[in-house]
Amino acid sequence: MTLQEAAASAILCQDGVNLSGILSSMNAIVQEVLWVEARRLGKGTSYVNSHPIVALFLSKLVDLNGDQDFSQAYDAVKKLAEQPESLKGAQ
Repeated sequence: MTLQEAAASAILCQDGVNLSGILSSMNAIVQEVLWVEARRLGKGTSYVNSHPIVALFLSKLVDLNGDQDFSQAYDAVKKLAEQPESLKGAQ
């Protein structure tokens, strides 16, 4: 996949509704396109993390998640992590 194709995919994902499919596409683009481009340019993690293609994918993922409050989500996940294994699926 080229950088141009990756950019087109980031735009197309804005109409997506399948979180796992969008994550899969994002992962492939990050690994196969953006890291290749970063290495070619002599750049690193900061280049990949702040790339506009990544920003579009992340924005869509937040949108699909319903813009949940981070603090509330963190507290809920912390409680799940602290529960005994037998109760984790019960909620």
